[in-house]
Amino acid sequence: MKKLLLCIFALNIAFAQNIVAESDSTKPIALDAVEVLAESKSITSGMFFRNAEPSDVVSKSELEQFNHTDIHRILGRIPGVYISEEDGLGLRPNVGLRGTGSLRMEKLNVMEDGILIAPAPYASPAAYYSPTAGRMETIEIRKGSTQIKHGPFTTGGSLNYISTSIPMKQHNSVSLDIGSFGKTVLHATSGNTEEKFGYLVELFTDNTDGFKELDGGGDTGYSKTDFMTKLRYSFSESHALEFKYSMTDEISNETYLGLTDSDYNDNPLRRYRATALDEMDADHSQVTLSYAAKLADNINLAIVGYSNDFARNWYKLNKVNGQSLSTITKSDSDGWNDFYLLMNTQESADDAYRIKANNREYYSSGIQAVLNVRTESGHDIQAGLRIHNDEMDRFQWEDRYKMAGGKLVITTQAVKGSDSNRIDSAEASALYLEDRFSVGELTVTAGARYEEITVMRDDWGKTDPDRSEVPSKREHTISVVVPGVSVEYPLSDTQTVSLGIHKGFAPPGPGTSGVSDEQVDPETSLNTEFGFKTNEGINSMEFTYFMNSYDNLLGADTAASGGGSDALYNGGAVDISGFELYLRRILLDNGYMQMPVELAYTSTNSEFKESFDGFWGDVSKGDELPYLPKTMMSLNVGLNVDKVSTNISVKHTSKMRTTAGSGKISGTNATDALVLVDLGVRYALQDNISLSVGVKNLMDDDDITARRPYGARPTMPRSFSLGVDYTF
Repeated sequence: MKKLLLCIFALNIAFAQNIVAESDSTKPIALDAVEVLAESKSITSGMFFRNAEPSDVVSKSELEQFNHTDIHRILGRIPGVYISEEDGLGLRPNVGLRGTGSLRMEKLNVMEDGILIAPAPYASPAAYYSPTAGRMETIEIRKGSTQIKHGPFTTGGSLNYISTSIPMKQHNSVSLDIGSFGKTVLHATSGNTEEKFGYLVELFTDNTDGFKELDGGGDTGYSKTDFMTKLRYSFSESHALEFKYSMTDEISNETYLGLTDSDYNDNPLRRYRATALDEMDADHSQVTLSYAAKLADNINLAIVGYSNDFARNWYKLNKVNGQSLSTITKSDSDGWNDFYLLMNTQESADDAYRIKANNREYYSSGIQAVLNVRTESGHDIQAGLRIHNDEMDRFQWEDRYKMAGGKLVITTQAVKGSDSNRIDSAEASALYLEDRFSVGELTVTAGARYEEITVMRDDWGKTDPDRSEVPSKREHTISVVVPGVSVEYPLSDTQTVSLGIHKGFAPPGPGTSGVSDEQVDPETSLNTEFGFKTNEGINSMEFTYFMNSYDNLLGADTAASGGGSDALYNGGAVDISGFELYLRRILLDNGYMQMPVELAYTSTNSEFKESFDGFWGDVSKGDELPYLPKTMMSLNVGLNVDKVSTNISVKHTSKMRTTAGSGKISGTNATDALVLVDLGVRYALQDNISLSVGVKNLMDDDDITARRPYGARPTMPRSFSLGVDYTF
């Protein structure tokens, strides 16, 4: 609380958010399936969506305020978004909406330009990939009853990354940022539209040495390279075709292992010597081909075919002295002392360390389409379909090492495929119909989504690395209808009230650990929201009260959650409720000086309605969910004078439980309250050249931000950056 008061005091001398410098901060995302034919938006960025509220969009100008590459920091300004840091760099995002679990974004529809981008959203949703946030043009969140058509996860909503648009005229840009911990970010684009043809070429590189301090020395950072190109051909004013190709290459020296509380108190940036070889090697590529047509003045059609490939091998410490890494949090367990001594010893016995190659390949492909019809009677109808299939091919092994002279040396090399050897796959077909129409002064948006999902598993176990034998098989099919409706009533020209109700749904994967035939039920819930909005130009306020009543909560015991059995669990009935407040005002605008302010606040309550023992621990009726903060606040205030824009952002997150429970939140089963302050200053040196200075974590908060997986984890310490942007 003391740090929060200091931060609020700091607002008297520094200000943030240049939300009036450009109109795109309030402009809704393009929705018309063929608005691309007249504007620069990509076909896929506007083909499947209705208007996003300004509170749920981080615009291009807002992204430029701090030049964040961490999706957690970008989304922090949107109400109703829950995050749980893991590495302090945003490499492994954990994001949830309106009370859904945040772990690995497994309960979100993660999209890029409206296309499912998660490696295997049906067969294995909790994967380790998220698009590179730093290269995006816009980020948006979809919540509430009107987002059910995106699926398959409909409880909380969707996260949509919007990539750089093809420019309507010749445009070239280069930006370079350098900063603390060897941070270097280069972003270059070139594009143009001439007559019927348009193109874009984009390169984005992001490198850092990392901020962790590895015992014995070593790199704890990452290197990422993104390349994207778009080609568009407009056959006429009513027909256009667009091709997109993107690729990402990542090498990151990150680990699953955190710290004991004692070691964290001594040095929160420390990393144990035993994790020196931990490294993720990942490659992602996407190909899309989109077609948009204006069939008549009131009929639009958009179709896209897509294919995503993702291969990754996270070679990381898995066991020490035969014990799971979760032992680090159990100092009273047998063998803990021997386990802990091996964290930073100089010498050890053979095979003391087991390092697993978490080697997997993911494939997803499909086709989706939407037909939009506006009738003379005032109906705005969207009808859509998606045919999708995806697959996770898990082919893993576990090498064994010893410590010799303070270095890890391999002692037993495993046979590839001898640890986990299976293919999880899924096929899904979805149809939706949505109609927006008026009844008197009421605006009604009603729709339903039907989806049939078949999930399968072929498992060769640990004794058939060549896959020469017939695997064990599992298959089950789920079909579901997901309805939703919202009504909006104007109280005046600037004020409206609304009510929305929709069904929440999350499908289970192929099963539990692959050994048992046990099958769990899908997650279902009833979700209600009440809203009030007032909008007077740039000044706006939104208040939303939400209630999610789960009939059956679904959880997965992944390694990231601390277990690693891959088992699925049902948690029974759970109630989650809360409210979101979003406020944007201009405190001063005299033509020379502007002082905007933006506030986002979220309050959340949760309660298990049943007692049980399982994935969430020993749960008693009335307990609260873990990793769900009671309060979150984001405050952005700014001062824009002539060519200088000074921006400061304050994000406060209250303590979170790390296990289900009730009463006071404290001890080793809780995170700390976190206050992050970021500062950004931009100076327009010329019309086409701007300079920037940034400070992240200005107050150098070093509290525990998470305890999963396996131990206490910090956020990134105070860091500085310098940047230059050049357009020509």
